Parts: sequence; C-alpha cells; structure tokens
Amino acid sequence: MDSNFSSDIETYKIWAPDNALWTEWVKPVLFAGKSCSESYELNMENIDWMQFLKKDTALIVDLPGDTGVKESLTLAQLGYRPVPLYNGVHANSYVNKMAVDVRELTKALFATANLLKSFNLKNDAPPVFMLDSMRFRSPFKTPTSYDNRWCIFPQDMPSASFLIKHGIRKVTVRTDQKKIQDDLAHILFRYQEAGIKIQQSWENNDIKDINVSKPPQFKNLFYRLKVIMGLTRNAAGGFGGIIPFEDHSSSGGRYFGIG
Repeated sequence: MDSNFSSDIETYKIWAPDNALWTEWVKPVLFAGKSCSESYELNMENIDWMQFLKKDTALIVDLPGDTGVKESLTLAQLGYRPVPLYNGVHANSYVNKMAVDVRELTKALFATANLLKSFNLKNDAPPVFMLDSMRFRSPFKTPTSYDNRWCIFPQDMPSASFLIKHGIRKVTVRTDQKKIQDDLAHILFRYQEAGIKIQQSWENNDIKDINVSKPPQFKNLFYRLKVIMGLTRNAAGGFGGIIPFEDHSSSGGRYFGIG
C-alpha cells in the first residue's frame, strides 16, 4: 500500500502522544525540521515469534532500517506501543554520503504514522522500543562523508525500576544477529541485575531465555566518553557531522571541523 505522509510535528506527535506512558523516550531527531513526501510502498511484516500481547513484556526491535518500523507496526496491531529510539541525523545535503543510510527508515516513520494512529493504542500499552541495527556497524567513515552513526546509553531507555513499577517483568529483544550489540548489552545487563528476565528472538528463531554477559567497562565512568569520542557530534549535541580532512600540520594528525 502507498501511504500518505504527514508534517514533521504532526508525525512526531502521533509517535509521541502526550498521554502515553513511554513518550518521554521517543527521539525527535528524524522528525525534526522536515517533512517527508517521497513515495513509500508499505508492506507489513509477517511475524511468527510474537502472536499476542503480553502485558508483562517490553519488546526491543533491533533490526536494520525500515524493517524495524514495519515489524513494530505489526506488533502495534497486537496492542504494543512503538517507541522510536532512532538518534542518527538524516542529512539531506549529504544524502549519498551518510554513514548510516536512514532514508527508507525516515520515509517509513512518516508513511506509517496515520496507520499507527488508527490503532487507538492504550496509553499504558506495553512498549516496543525501536532501534536500527545498522546504527554503529558502518565502516563508511572518510573525510567529507557524513558520520551519523549513533548508539544508545542507559538514560535513553527506561530504568529497570520504572519498568518493574509498570508491570514489566520480561524484555524480549528481536535481532538480526545472535550477538546482542554492545551498547544495548549495557542496558540489558542492568535489567537482568534487577531481576527482569531477558529473552531473544533472532532471525526466524522462537523466543528463548538468554543470560546477558556483563559487558566491558560496565558502569565505568569513562565508558560514555570513550564511545562518544569515536562518533561525530554536531553543534546541537546530537550525533551527526561531516568528517573533516586530516590536518597533518598538527602532531598526531587529528581531525578538525564539524562534530
């Protein structure tokens, strides 16, 4: 089906309605300052790993690009509240040089907004947190390219105590590879320590209980700084900026420029 598009603020408000329990975690980055009017063919995903709503379970869909949006909309039909956590910039001026191609992902968010609105989800519906599994995988980082790689930190998702307070006892992670990505592992291990059961469904496998290993530098004060130093930040403090040319006149060959 070819879906209609909404304006940026209108679309954001559909994904982040005022009274929904999980709205404060919706990231506005891909909605900010733009509207999307390009054609997008929406084909809903068929999923076997989750067939009905589980009120005690929060879901995390960590899939590439718009695949995660489509699968999250299918879960919304079951009663889950989609929560976009995408935090990488869509750079219109550098559309062919983005380290993480978010074009289809952005179009999907705009194209599916009205469909999401039609589901009339409950304000306290259990969440499905949406991540792009390509957020940190891209090796495409060369001078003049646009580094919009990103990652998540514990403050980007609800705390374990908040989940438990609202009846969440299990977290099921949907992935496209068996290994949980490191940034997500830092969050899941905290949940696990608090007594929340962690489960995983990867590829076409059924849901299985897993034990998340303690990630390197867990709760280390320098973990966040180290990760951020490997990414490019912009003047607004978000992820996304041009990779500058290397300045060989300075010792150590550091990079200078935006980010």
